[in-house]
Amino acid sequence: MINTTHTPEGFIPLADTLSRNEIFDRYRQTRGGAARTHWQIIYLKSQGKHSQDISEVTGYSLSMIREIIIRYNEEGPDDFIEDIALPDQQSSDYLRKSNELDSARQAQQEMLAPIIPSHPELKIDAFLKSATELSGDYYDFFLSKQGVMTLTIGDATGHGTTAGMMVAATKALFQGSAHDCDLLGIIRGMSKTIKCVNLPSTFMHLTLARYEDGILKLVGAGMPPLFMYRASSKTVEDIILKGMPLGSYTDFPYEQIEIPFAVGDTVFFMSDGLLDLLSPSGEMFQIDRVRRIFSEAAHRSPNEIIAHIRKAGVAWRAGRPLKDDVTLLVLQRSNGHANS
Repeated sequence: MINTTHTPEGFIPLADTLSRNEIFDRYRQTRGGAARTHWQIIYLKSQGKHSQDISEVTGYSLSMIREIIIRYNEEGPDDFIEDIALPDQQSSDYLRKSNELDSARQAQQEMLAPIIPSHPELKIDAFLKSATELSGDYYDFFLSKQGVMTLTIGDATGHGTTAGMMVAATKALFQGSAHDCDLLGIIRGMSKTIKCVNLPSTFMHLTLARYEDGILKLVGAGMPPLFMYRASSKTVEDIILKGMPLGSYTDFPYEQIEIPFAVGDTVFFMSDGLLDLLSPSGEMFQIDRVRRIFSEAAHRSPNEIIAHIRKAGVAWRAGRPLKDDVTLLVLQRSNGHANS
């Protein structure tokens, strides 16, 4: 049992009776108004959210949130819920917001689950883990009738509803322009449109990549470096793509690079949520560690590479909640067998 009698609310730890996934399952499965709010408080707490943030989402007072967390710690997940009702208007507002958020989450999950196209010269795998209900990270693909593969990975500034809106706008813009033969034209057009949309203080960090006839073309807009594994030399190179996030400047001079992409070569794309993973002591994962971990598995298949990096990330944060969305994408030139 955790002694929380004299602990300031902001520092109350959450008993590890259930994992965060188990807590989330209880929250999603509970339908009663008060019970669902109790589980939402525990879920948000398990993510490392501050009580003021929890109060704004649920409508419960700080003292009531403290009481619910203490009861969860002392009485356990099956007995901590009490039928504490919100005032009628607050209860109605909460239920409306909760239902709207559930609908938005479901819609975004369906939107952010693109089918990875099959290409005879490429193997691809991707992974996205959201830190909050709505993701600000994004990845997508477009395969032309001529067999040209264009892909993208992005990371909106901020979290929550506004970041989710930015992701939706970005996906629509990418799918509407990915057939264009000019990557620079695509990214400039996307940036101008996002600038016009004028989501407050929200921009889109993005990388565009296109594979055609053994050449990989790349354009960047504020994303972390890429890692390129060269099968011939068994070495890993850093690829830095300089560019401002989409929507920040109307006419930023984006640049495109072209690199040979031979059989066995592998490129690793990531959002900065991976670099920002924190250990229990507060140390960040950082770029050098990610490069080393990628190097350990870069000769393997894309899904094995992602599994290796995910395993290292989980071990590093040792149960700490995600502070930012994490997206991983691996592109590998194969020996001619289609992506399965």
